[in-house]
Amino acid sequence: MKSMTGFAQGRTEFSDIAINISFKSLNHRFLDLSFKGTGVTPESEKLIKEIVKNRINRGKVEIVFNLFDSRQKKFNIQFNESLLQEILERLLPLKEQYDEKIDLSFDFLLKIPMIFHLEYIAEESDESSLTEIKGFIEKIFAEFLQSREEEGRFILKSLLDNIETIEKNIEITRKSSETLEQELFMKYKEKIEKILQDYDMDEKRILQEAAVIAEKNCINEEINRLEAHTQRLKKLLEDNKVPIKGREADFLAQEMQRETHTIAAKTGSQEVYGHVLAIRREVEKIKQQVQNVE
Repeated sequence: MKSMTGFAQGRTEFSDIAINISFKSLNHRFLDLSFKGTGVTPESEKLIKEIVKNRINRGKVEIVFNLFDSRQKKFNIQFNESLLQEILERLLPLKEQYDEKIDLSFDFLLKIPMIFHLEYIAEESDESSLTEIKGFIEKIFAEFLQSREEEGRFILKSLLDNIETIEKNIEITRKSSETLEQELFMKYKEKIEKILQDYDMDEKRILQEAAVIAEKNCINEEINRLEAHTQRLKKLLEDNKVPIKGREADFLAQEMQRETHTIAAKTGSQEVYGHVLAIRREVEKIKQQVQNVE
């Protein structure tokens, strides 16, 4: 099992090139890659995406890729003179009107969008340099995946501990509910007989009515569903063949929470209610943990 949270970074130098790259990820419903850094170009972005492709499925991943190239550099300098002229024609009258309180310095004008643009044209790397760059990125990405797997193992252990506690409380609750159902039946039977003591009522009808009322307060069905969801979650977490577990685990945790709410609402036993609260606490912990599971 993998966590969606992970981090790895590294720096290397070869020939006239130095590379600094880092991978950082947080939980997210889908896979979201974002790129930052001086070395981010369409080519480098494509290269990194090819490395990442099909190896992670969920998470918000921030990739910082800085490349320092000491080889001769080329720049594409673009200056929109016609736009600058039009802006000045409109601003100069305002400057005169407000007694030169408007700053029209050259530095200010160059900061206006679309006036000035400087673009670095990276030289194409030779085959040897490209292989080294790709190999280094793959190395750091492997460390990043390992960090997600290590955290995933801690999460798995914690979740299995939560499930073990839930299973123990389910077993106690089941035994208590069996006794409670019989007690409810006898309680309602006595109450009906007391209310109808002045009437001639068939004993079978009294037993039937008591059984119906007791069944409405019975929690066996909810306990069975809660146990089924718990077992399904445990099986999912331990199945190494399932790569994406977070969404289904979150759904099962919600269903477990729903059943605990129903049991708590139906039971009149303080003992059962106490065990249900214990289960609910563990389910809440599970819900928080699976938010980080890929």
